Amino acid sequence: MGSSDARSHLYRDPTREHGFEPLRVEGKLPAGLAGTLYRNGPGLFGSFGRRYYHLFEGDGALSAVRFGDGLAAGAHRVIRSAGLRAEQEAGRPLFGSAVSRPRRILNNLSGRTKNLANTNVLAWQGRLFGLLEAARPVEVSPDDLRTLGEADLDGAVLETFSAHPHFVAARRATYNFGMRFGAKSALDLYELPDRGRARRLATLPLEAPTVLHDFIATEHHLVFVLAPTRLRLPRALLGETRPERLFDWRPERGSEIVVVPIEEPDRALRFRTETFFVWHFANAFERGDEIVIDFVRHCDVSALGTMRDVAVRGGAVADMNLGEACRASVDLQRGRCDASVRSELKCEFPTIDGRGAGGPRRFVWLSVTDGPAHGIARLDIERAETRRWMPPAGQHPSEPVFAPRPGGDGETDGWVLVLVYDESTRTSHVAVLDADAPEAGPLGRAHFDHHVAVTLHGAWVGAA
Repeated sequence: MGSSDARSHLYRDPTREHGFEPLRVEGKLPAGLAGTLYRNGPGLFGSFGRRYYHLFEGDGALSAVRFGDGLAAGAHRVIRSAGLRAEQEAGRPLFGSAVSRPRRILNNLSGRTKNLANTNVLAWQGRLFGLLEAARPVEVSPDDLRTLGEADLDGAVLETFSAHPHFVAARRATYNFGMRFGAKSALDLYELPDRGRARRLATLPLEAPTVLHDFIATEHHLVFVLAPTRLRLPRALLGETRPERLFDWRPERGSEIVVVPIEEPDRALRFRTETFFVWHFANAFERGDEIVIDFVRHCDVSALGTMRDVAVRGGAVADMNLGEACRASVDLQRGRCDASVRSELKCEFPTIDGRGAGGPRRFVWLSVTDGPAHGIARLDIERAETRRWMPPAGQHPSEPVFAPRPGGDGETDGWVLVLVYDESTRTSHVAVLDADAPEAGPLGRAHFDHHVAVTLHGAWVGAA
């Protein structure tokens, strides 16, 4: 089989599922690397022989690699939601583009949905959850990745819980939102303290339903960028499954910046600025009367369509429409947002050393492209300087995740973990890079004996 067929394994169902088992180690894994890397992404790309239209429809599949004492063990399982179990019991597709439009309309009218849990993971108070854009968390066992079921976090989550929670180190808490779609659309804002019960902070009304994939948090504020998109609710209710046809893009309206004080959420600041879209934020922090935001900027939401095109071609996620790494200053007194590009590389999936999240951070890790090559970059966002690791052709790296060295406190005192699919072997492995010298390449690799399908986001959980 040719290279195109090998690439397509990124979008093929698992060949097998398993709990933690030893992985083959190549090179030398750092002795101080102790903890677990969790990754999540679409894992099932069709139902009973019917291919889904878009990869966002795929049922989530979690992978995990546990490191310690220079060894590694890996696990890989599909998240078996109530909807997926219902399909398996029925012996036929019940949801999404794999069923007829009348069936999709009936599902909408009856409120029947499938929680795909295919985008991100949340580790909180010893529990682990798979997350989707607009659904409740699905709890899984950290011990073997078996699905436990939907959770409302002890009653805190009303309807939905987004796929992008953000930790704020100074508050020792994680923040998130949930979107409510309808005639009166709104955002429910949530706080998950490291100790204690989760709670809903407030409900923020919206002018109209929109695309809101991510937000960012500082020590005192939650910041949202509401791009000028409008959900076509009639189309959604009538069973449209093509994401690129579900939203209107209205650039003449500009983007709306919403800054919510955590202690006084009913006193939100809202103002409009130039039109841009943000899929993913890296970090934000306060500096006097300003909030500094690091993010990847896009000119529109066209990546919704290109992600589908990439999946059809069997390419890497990094082949989708990428953006520019930017730093912006939000002036809270004047209601103004000024942004500047900090790297010429086309990039996405920004991450940081999460120990200082919500405070000043100098380094951002990115998935980048350079011509046909895909790789990982460390961006010094203050100096606008990058260091890159570009693996050989045929290797497809996922989002980089920082793992700190125990006892260390510097932003580069640790390792960067990257799940990589290798066309030559049709298997996946985790590459371990020295965060201080990523351009030197992997110190070691932990190999699965099978492929792990495309993953979107993940998290590092250090050993207790």
